[in-house]
Amino acid sequence: MRALATLCIAAGLSLALHAGPATAQEAPLPPVDAGAKDPSWVQFHKRLVAAVEQRDVKFLLSILDPKVRNSFEKPDGVKAFIEQWDLDTPAKAKDSPLWAELRSMLRFGAAPVEAAGGERLLCLPYVAVTFPPTIDPYLFAAVVIADAPVFSKPSTQAQIVATLSHQIVGVEDWDLEDEAKSPQRWVKVVLKQGGGYMASEHVRSAIEARGCFTRSRGKTPNAGPWRMMSLTVGGG
Repeated sequence: MRALATLCIAAGLSLALHAGPATAQEAPLPPVDAGAKDPSWVQFHKRLVAAVEQRDVKFLLSILDPKVRNSFEKPDGVKAFIEQWDLDTPAKAKDSPLWAELRSMLRFGAAPVEAAGGERLLCLPYVAVTFPPTIDPYLFAAVVIADAPVFSKPSTQAQIVATLSHQIVGVEDWDLEDEAKSPQRWVKVVLKQGGGYMASEHVRSAIEARGCFTRSRGKTPNAGPWRMMSLTVGGG
């Protein structure tokens, strides 16, 4: 969430975030896991999760499409991917922010997308795909678990004022410290009955990292191994 807050400022939207509380939306956004019944996807996903935990650059590069799409107007392709994520030396790769982005992204299910060229994609997290385009992703976020507690203060010792489940909620501040100075980070949310604080891992923005994968070639499904077609941050 700290990276997201920085991204909002970099995009010149910090005034919008702090001009006043967002109107509470609280519309449902149910989870999606379109790959759960595809054994090839389940196996690939498991292997990718292991690669992220091992910081296995070799495996990661092996699954990139030659024209992989990158973020922030970066050129397409593997070379730009390596440069963007500091993977060009083992020392830099070890500390690359890529691993945290992928780890966070891979804990969610994927939603289906059909690309302009006809490829059938699975993109995760589902939030980035299913979030309503009519709702501002800088002012609203998705609650990604069931019965997520909302506290009166940014502390697990504070009173619980509400619980939210798989729905959209207004956001007033994306990144706050814990009152007790614990490592826990907090998001200040806007509710119909007021405001509160949610653990950052229970809330996901539609502009955080999104990865898309496919086995298709054109309109031909299941034509090869899974490969990563894009990894973008910031809605790119």
